[in-house]
Amino acid sequence: MKRRALLIGNSNGLAGVKLDISNYVKFLTSDYGGQWYQDPEIVIRMNPTRKLLLETIQSIKNENPDFAFVVFSGHGAYQKTTILEINKDEEIILESELAGIAKRQISIFDCCRNVILTQLSDSRKSFAANAFIGDPSSIRPKYEARIMQAIEQQNFLYACSINESALDTEEGGLYTKNLLVSTIPLRNSQFKLVGETHEEAASKTSNAAWTTKLHRQNPTATLPRCLSSQQLIFSINPNYNTLYS
Repeated sequence: MKRRALLIGNSNGLAGVKLDISNYVKFLTSDYGGQWYQDPEIVIRMNPTRKLLLETIQSIKNENPDFAFVVFSGHGAYQKTTILEINKDEEIILESELAGIAKRQISIFDCCRNVILTQLSDSRKSFAANAFIGDPSSIRPKYEARIMQAIEQQNFLYACSINESALDTEEGGLYTKNLLVSTIPLRNSQFKLVGETHEEAASKTSNAAWTTKLHRQNPTATLPRCLSSQQLIFSINPNYNTLYS
């Protein structure tokens, strides 16, 4: 199976973005995350130009990956779609331009989605998880087999609802922090589904935002209504066979 992760960050004025990207790399390369290889499977674009990012997207598409894991951490807004500001020059990309990199894809947007009331100008449009003992050599093939078992689908995870702001903290984006700590499967589960992971992280994020900052941040997601066995997974339990064989 050919897999590719594209991690995009705009760290302009947001100290937590670089930490978010680092934590995603640690998660993906961990046993829980499916043992991704940092090179060439994980591509990082920090504060990229729009031209470079579009070239990167096309390059990955040309590789025809079976599965893509796409992350954006940084500034954003909403005007009929989620708008992502990718660098200090205020260049943007739309979430739709990141869709369809692979037929099986998870897309995560940790950014604000406040509604823009004025029209955008045309010029602007130009974790380290602790591993169990399990058999490390079995993790990648089991992870890949389960990804390919899922039907073709696009999963979209958002750090907040439309017309809300996403908090940045000294520990990274609030949603990203909670998403990554929500990835560990239950001890009697072999995998953790995307929807389960998001639901747990959304609850933690909403509660933390309100109780600590009196801030309304309610993560949301667009997911397929298919059988659990047909859904994409977020993580794998590396010790499942050891515990339940």
